Amino acid sequence: MKAVSRQSTIYDVAKMAGVSSATVSRFLNAPDRVAQEKKEKIQSAIRELNFVPKADAVAKARSSYKKIGVVAPFFTQPSFMERLRGVASVLSSEHYELVVYSIDTEEDLVNYVQMLVNTQRVDGLIFLCVKLEENVLELLRGASFPVCFVENEYEDFDCVVVQNLLGGQKAAQFLCDKGCKKPAFIGEKSTLVYTVGATEERLRGFKFYCANKGILIPDNHIWLGEFSEGTLDEGITKFLEQDDLPDGIFCSSDVIAARLIRLAIVKGISIPHQIRIIGFDNIDMAEYIGLTSVNQNLGDSGKMAARLVLERIKDRNRGCVVMKVPISVIERETTGR
Repeated sequence: MKAVSRQSTIYDVAKMAGVSSATVSRFLNAPDRVAQEKKEKIQSAIRELNFVPKADAVAKARSSYKKIGVVAPFFTQPSFMERLRGVASVLSSEHYELVVYSIDTEEDLVNYVQMLVNTQRVDGLIFLCVKLEENVLELLRGASFPVCFVENEYEDFDCVVVQNLLGGQKAAQFLCDKGCKKPAFIGEKSTLVYTVGATEERLRGFKFYCANKGILIPDNHIWLGEFSEGTLDEGITKFLEQDDLPDGIFCSSDVIAARLIRLAIVKGISIPHQIRIIGFDNIDMAEYIGLTSVNQNLGDSGKMAARLVLERIKDRNRGCVVMKVPISVIERETTGR
């Protein structure tokens, strides 16, 4: 068995992995440019040698530049921006820099994790609405920095859990209490394997509550589709053309609810007199347009995650913390306040 040394060099890693030192360097800085077979060999050598790249330089940099990374899919969506705003508000007060890693593919996600774990370019990492395979989680468990997940819960990590199932139940309860007899659901289908299936969880909670009230939602009152503007508008328009219209609709996000309101008005459908509408997220826009929404406290969940990471930087030995984001319905004009 080879001796483990914290003083191992990039050349030791290259020798053990059977690759060149240039390949190891490329793996550390741009893992997407290295073949999968070589990646696995290099990663194995790094673990066995307990190799820390440029340890002295990293330590020096950390004393001058404090960085917290946030890994997020489609981070330009309003809900993600509001959550990032919460993260930033905590980090700025502690003089930490926020670095956003936007992911478009599962390969992007894995490459970012490998690069950050191997190069230690951040002091902490926050994942927003991301779902990881066990081998990637195991890599993060061995990271030198703390990791926190938002909207998902994993063993051995700090987590801020969004109660999507409960949110769907609360939306259903609200509409039923308003007297809706024919509730419906419109949402964005979760198609990315590396993201949390929030829409499906919200729909499950919605259907569950309705079923307990003796209301079975027919297939024609549930629409799940792509979020692209053309597809979304086409799907909602077709939904509103059916003879058997619902009297209340729960949308999986405020953005979708806003599109629904606009298209309903175009068709001469009165909101809320003919159809009551409720969204999810309670982003700033919801108040401006008078949209009733399930509030998942986006800004607060970002603040929670940032605080958990900073607390763990100060105390790496404390137990893992799981925090649940409070869920409530904010009533406005679209449900007839």
